[in-house]
Amino acid sequence: MPAPLTITARRAMVEELMRQEPGISARKIAARLGVSKDTIRRDLAEIETAQRQPTPEQQAPQPEPEPDAPAAETDHAPRDPLDEPLRKWLTPEARADLALLQETGHSPGYALRRALEVLADTYRGAWDRGLYPRGTAPEITSISVRTNTLKGPTP
Repeated sequence: MPAPLTITARRAMVEELMRQEPGISARKIAARLGVSKDTIRRDLAEIETAQRQPTPEQQAPQPEPEPDAPAAETDHAPRDPLDEPLRKWLTPEARADLALLQETGHSPGYALRRALEVLADTYRGAWDRGLYPRGTAPEITSISVRTNTLKGPTP
């Protein structure tokens, strides 16, 4: 049985479903994600609130913290692991992809780092073997996956 989704991952999936199927009901989203429709209604309210908040460009510039300064303590809930710089460039599709990667139990940061490593290694290998000139994105036509050697049935 897959690990339960994080709130961030679930909300990314909700956004993706809404993008793919405009007008989809909270009940249908809940059924697809295996959660209650009340959970989805709360997610939809939070998504709407987040979309109404100004983007970093619209806000007054904030002073940069010192590089080694500890993070400020706050009384409210923990910050979303996808901080503002990532929110700025992650499309709903990319957030849904990230949610998929998080199903393995990895943090968003690890999933993003690993995805970048795999892509960079592929580019580097193509360039080092002379298949493409450096600086040119290679056409990736396949990916190899090793056979699962874990004991027990695979999902």
